[in-house]
Amino acid sequence: MSDGPSELVKETARVLLRHLREHGAATKEELAKVADVSYPSIQRALTWLRDHCDSPVEFDRGAGRWVLRDPHFTLPLTDPDPQDLSAVLFAEALLAPLADEEITSRLRRLAEQMDAEMRDRGRTPSEGTRPGTLVATLTTGSRTDPRVLSTLFGAIGKHVVQIRYASPWSSAGAARIHDIEPWQLRLHDGNMYLRAYSRTHSEPRSFRVAQIDDTKVVEGLTPREAVPAPDKIWGDHDPAFGIDEDRPGVAVLRIRAPVARWVHHNVWDPGQQDTWIEEGELLERRVAYRSCRELARRLLSLGDALESIAPDELREVVLAHATILIERLR
Repeated sequence: MSDGPSELVKETARVLLRHLREHGAATKEELAKVADVSYPSIQRALTWLRDHCDSPVEFDRGAGRWVLRDPHFTLPLTDPDPQDLSAVLFAEALLAPLADEEITSRLRRLAEQMDAEMRDRGRTPSEGTRPGTLVATLTTGSRTDPRVLSTLFGAIGKHVVQIRYASPWSSAGAARIHDIEPWQLRLHDGNMYLRAYSRTHSEPRSFRVAQIDDTKVVEGLTPREAVPAPDKIWGDHDPAFGIDEDRPGVAVLRIRAPVARWVHHNVWDPGQQDTWIEEGELLERRVAYRSCRELARRLLSLGDALESIAPDELREVVLAHATILIERLR
């Protein structure tokens, strides 16, 4: 018995999707005529689209027609359109500075296959939308070992993993062994982090993936801690600036132009609030932060554009860093 749909079902599904994208709705009779197949084949294709592809194809009983609720829905791997190809090219460019060549080469091959699939079906990609037409650079990121990433992806919520972790904060960067239960991976400011329950420390911990030298699934062990709700995975506080947790709070910053105009177009946190105290000249940014020390390091980069920092606790950390730096440089 076949494990998946037949080529006839997949080809029929592609034809039906294209027709529904163009016309919005159609009867089964109309779909059978367009696809030139029997009614049972139409039903199998519609069932596959709905139940296995999670497509927004529904039957409107009142109108007696099949309806595509989202006109932008496609099957990128079997029936790509130019927007699908653009999305893959964007992902390849975005990840190139962060990921190992093996990861980006797989995305590049996928883009090339999608490009060829569209051309084989007589659908020309948008002008300029070709592999290699979009690149990205990053000066603050770190690369990720695809073997480490693959192990972590496969273990999330299912396995216990032993990692060798070279913490940048430990003495001489010495590597330590941790037994963890992976919960979630997160890209943050050009670096990938892992949130996991540490069996070694009996508490949730955050790990910088670039510092993980080796991983292996621990056979015979299963996770004993439930994965928290999505908004609780990284701590009990609402999502905010920072990865680690250190005296979380809400910062109120005043920044003077021209740096203020540059900062205004930078997103530090989705919930940030910007107010121009002096239009185009003095910006007040209110932003929640998870880590006082992490935000303090970010604020140091603004230099003399900073006019004020609140709360006092955050200001004192910035001043302490600045004082040590001045003394050391002198």
